[in-house]
Amino acid sequence: MSAPALFDLPAPARAAAVPATFRRSGITVLSYGLGADSTAILLMFLTAPEKYGLRADLSDLVVVHAVTGDEWPDSLSYVDRLVLPLLCRARVRLVQIARGGPEDADGVVVLDDSRQPRRIFPQGPWRLSDELRAAGTVPQIARGKRTCSIKFKGWCLDAWAAAEFGMSSFRRVIGYHAGEMDRADKDTAIQRELNDEAGRTICEPYYPLIHTRMKRAAVEAYVLKRLGEKIRKSYCAQCPFSGVCASRDAHEERLRAHPHIAADVLRMEFVSQSLNERVALYGTKSLRKRLTQDGRNTAVLDAFELSLMQAPYAVYEVRRMYFAARTDDCRQWHGKTCRSPRWWCREPRTETCRADHPAGGFAPWCSGAEGCRGQTAKGQAWRSVRTVFEGSRAEAQAYVRTLAGEHGMTLERGEHSGIERAHYMTAGDSYPTAFAYLVAAPAGVRDKQRPKFEERFTQLTGRDGTVGTPVRELPEPGPKRRTGGTVLIRRAKTIGSVTLIA
Repeated sequence: MSAPALFDLPAPARAAAVPATFRRSGITVLSYGLGADSTAILLMFLTAPEKYGLRADLSDLVVVHAVTGDEWPDSLSYVDRLVLPLLCRARVRLVQIARGGPEDADGVVVLDDSRQPRRIFPQGPWRLSDELRAAGTVPQIARGKRTCSIKFKGWCLDAWAAAEFGMSSFRRVIGYHAGEMDRADKDTAIQRELNDEAGRTICEPYYPLIHTRMKRAAVEAYVLKRLGEKIRKSYCAQCPFSGVCASRDAHEERLRAHPHIAADVLRMEFVSQSLNERVALYGTKSLRKRLTQDGRNTAVLDAFELSLMQAPYAVYEVRRMYFAARTDDCRQWHGKTCRSPRWWCREPRTETCRADHPAGGFAPWCSGAEGCRGQTAKGQAWRSVRTVFEGSRAEAQAYVRTLAGEHGMTLERGEHSGIERAHYMTAGDSYPTAFAYLVAAPAGVRDKQRPKFEERFTQLTGRDGTVGTPVRELPEPGPKRRTGGTVLIRRAKTIGSVTLIA
């Protein structure tokens, strides 16, 4: 089955080889995110399936929803009340999937696979918020990629599709609207690369909203007309793009409507900033600071403060090392891995050095004279988080101040957060460098550090071990659990309101 041409893109560098086992499944898979765009597409398919290359009975359509575990209750309710009855009437297959755990080896759990779905599952065995709380952080972007979306949505969808279709290709539908041409272009280019690398067509991207030239306003108007109720934007409660996928006013209105959820997000951000001053929900700008600027958010802030008072607390000893980054010379002469480091692998050569000591046929030659060494740049960071006390909030804060007095630590409040920390090591002006402090915050962050952290920390600082006494030993690192190339797909069974996972 082929989709109408949407827009012209450059042809791939080489045509993908098509093995003898290749065949088209004839199935269209709609990635359903519960929001306006994918809901509009679903309604369009239900209304005129043949117009979009589907069978009249929609037996060739599969709707797949990746459950992150942190969707807004009103989005879940909207789909339960207004969309699922339409799917049941048309007997459209809806598959709901979720991560089975923190590691890829935990596989994907199929929460429900039905042509008569009764509800959208609010969560699976492992939620995005579970992972963030254990790591003591908030969602972040790495190298321009939305890592949380990739791990909790994209990876699950790809793993399920591989198990479902094998070597057969399918048509993949994503709800980019006509104002998101750049995102669709990028998505198409990535899929072409994946198809080319696989030597076959894994799937064929199709963007119906772009094909019909519908922008966001038209999409929302269409859904409103069809369902009679305005649809809310779909995104996780702790999404760092809440200022993009929902306006600030609309987002804060939603937080006010769900103060218990707002308190959970604020506490997650509070813990993240406790461990790293510069990692709030919006970079260095915090959701908490935004909410304090509007007098309408008093109930939300009160709920947050109450959650801090009621939460079990811990004192975390946070140590962080920043290594010097590799130089361009190191990458040029030593490649991806530097096995025989020279001084110029971490300290860039000055222009004077380049003029006086030109590189030979094998590598730059210089003993590292004073005028040859440039300023080092920040490279990789290693972090150690150890729990050194557990108790109530008041007890944890008192413990920090007591240890600060005993060890001559400096008590400081964060520039952005106002959170109090007891510093006993501050970072230097060059790299490598290290710093360390104690901070009281809600309990729940997993103790974690690299196997060689203590050795490298001692080499760098001359200090051995932590100031406080850790309350537990670090877990012994187990062998890396691998998928073996095939992701485990497990099926859940629901008895009454209880979901059992085999």
